[in-house]
Formats: sequence, structure tokens, C-alpha cells
Amino acid sequence: MTDTKTENRKTPLYDAHVALKAKMIPFGGWVMPVSYEGVLAEHKTVREACGIFDVSHMGEVRCKGPDAVKFLQWLTINDINKLKIGGGQYSAILNNQAGMIDDLIIYRLAEDEFFICINASNRDKDFSWIKEKSKEFNVTVTNESDDWAQIAIQGPKSTDVLAAVLSASDANAMRALPYTNIMTATISGKPSLLARTGYTGEMGYEIYIPKAVAHNTWMALLEHSPKFGVKPIGLGARDTLRLEACYLLYGNDMNDHVTPLEAGISWATKIDKGDFIGRDLLAKQKSAGVKRQIQAFKMMDDGIPRHGMKVFVGDSEAGEVTSGSVLPTVGGSGGMALVSTSLKEGDEFFVDIRGAKKRAKIVKRPLYAARTK
Repeated sequence: MTDTKTENRKTPLYDAHVALKAKMIPFGGWVMPVSYEGVLAEHKTVREACGIFDVSHMGEVRCKGPDAVKFLQWLTINDINKLKIGGGQYSAILNNQAGMIDDLIIYRLAEDEFFICINASNRDKDFSWIKEKSKEFNVTVTNESDDWAQIAIQGPKSTDVLAAVLSASDANAMRALPYTNIMTATISGKPSLLARTGYTGEMGYEIYIPKAVAHNTWMALLEHSPKFGVKPIGLGARDTLRLEACYLLYGNDMNDHVTPLEAGISWATKIDKGDFIGRDLLAKQKSAGVKRQIQAFKMMDDGIPRHGMKVFVGDSEAGEVTSGSVLPTVGGSGGMALVSTSLKEGDEFFVDIRGAKKRAKIVKRPLYAARTK
């Protein structure tokens, strides 16, 4: 397997980003656009109009076969039996210590066929784990990550922007697509997948298209900028948008040593569904009560919190910031922290920002109320 952490791969849209004068940076083994006109302006575009993101670095795995349901029930934390054909489900895969290998979205394409979207920096690690665990089941798992490009279309005008590049029948089906569901569509003349999902807290879609038509599709979407205000958006605004919506980022808010209960996704963790990898340890943790958990917070003093900064209650260390930034829509700054469960909503604490302890307060998640539905 190729180690994505030591390479700087280019997505099929690399040349388009350079032509648009994007600021390019290394990210998870890829060279990606961090911004075009600036993070704050791009954040505002997505909240008020429509932005398109190149997320072709994400990974895609197909799982199919007579044991597909049985296998995914064992592999993941959510209940695959609840997933209807055409539906999507947020879930995660765990290691034997119940730590999170990755969070992911699983789409059910047919009775015994599933399409799984995994995080970019975890593509090879995830597939190796999935492949190894599939050996005892009558399933075929295929890493299709190099076959697909992926574009996210996000914002209140995203439906109109996407409809403009679809046939009338596909556009009608897309407008009726429920949140988290997936459908087939013809995009740039090629069979593609279209999901009503996203990572911004806004109405939006993610399209999976063959790499060969990625550039044409990207440019076709941008042609509608005069009418709908659609613009390209980089990783910088993607991060501030997802942070306001309190969507987790692997490597920051969760990792191999953080359980889904600690990460605050107990709602997607179906301990009662039957056996799955990590279940027994999670059941014990749930019974005993978690000692730390992801919480949202806002700064009360001036200062921008960043990943890894320590959290204190008085002089006692109580955790650390997992994600932090300015909050362009919400105002001020804040983020998420993995802290002692003794800290509750409304409680104050300190963040050590470059040697100065700055006041912050635990607030209800999410920081920004999602408008995905």
C-alpha cells in the first residue's frame, strides 16, 4: 500500500485550482487548496449562497456479497439493518480497544451492496483493516478510491446550482432526495453517484464522479456563479464551517485512543444491536460512565484556541482543545475540547494560549444550528 502521509498526491482538479490562483498546501499526503479569496469570504459564501469543494482526496470502498450486511454489522458501530436501499448512515470502525480507526458514511446501493466514504488521510489504513476483517465473510471489498473524484456542493443555493448541470429527470429526483440518501445520476455524460450529505452544516450534496470528467464538472458548476453566486472553497473555510456545526475531524477530535462515546457520537453507537468490534469495551465504558468527552466551548477572553492547547480548571489540567478557530458566523472564537465530564454546559475553564490562561465556557453543541434539512 502507498503511504499517503509521505506523498503529495494531486487530485484530478489540481490544475483547475492553480488556474484559479488558489493557495495550495500539503494536506494528509495531498496538495490541496486552502483558500482562493480568503477563509472568511469563502465561509460567508457557503453560509449565504453556494460553495464547491474538491474532496477527491477522500476514499471510497465498495462492499458487496451475501454476507455484506452481516459483515458491516460486525465491523461498524451503527445498525446496518436500519439502512434502507438508497439510504446513508454515519458510522465508525473501531480497533480492538474500542478506539476509533475512522468515522465514515455508509450508503446502501442494493440489498447486498454498500458504498463507503472514508477520510482522506486514513484511506490505506482503513482499507487494510476492512480487507483483513472481511476474510471470514462471503463478501468482496474493493478500494475504488483511485477511480472517483468527489465534489461537495454546499450552501442554501446548492440545489439550484447542482440542478443546473443535471438532466431534468435527475434534477427532479435530486430535489426530492431525503437528507443522507444517495441516488444514481448522469453527470458530464457519465454514470455517477449523488448524495445529499455534507460537512458544513448547510443544505448540500456530494457527488462521486469518474476522474475523467472531474474538470468538466467543476467548470460547469462554476459557470453558474453569475446567477447563484457559486464559488470555489478551500480547506480553510471547510474547517471553520464544520467546526461551527461541531462535525468531528479525524486526527483532531478523535483518534485510535478515543472511543465513540468519548467523541460524543453515542447516538450513532448501537450497543444493543448485537456483537461488533469493540462492543464489550464500550458497554463497560457506558456502564461505568465516561471520564472525558468532547464538549463545545466559546472563548470569553480574547484569544484563538488551537488544537492541542491545554484546558485547566483552576490550576488542574482537565483536558485539551481538539479543534479551535475563529467562528465567522457565530462570532468570536471557540471550538471543541476533550475534557473531564465534570465540566458541564455553562461551566467556565481556562485555555492555555501561548502561556496565558484565557477564560472559556462550555456551551451546547452545535455552535451553529445546522440547516441541512
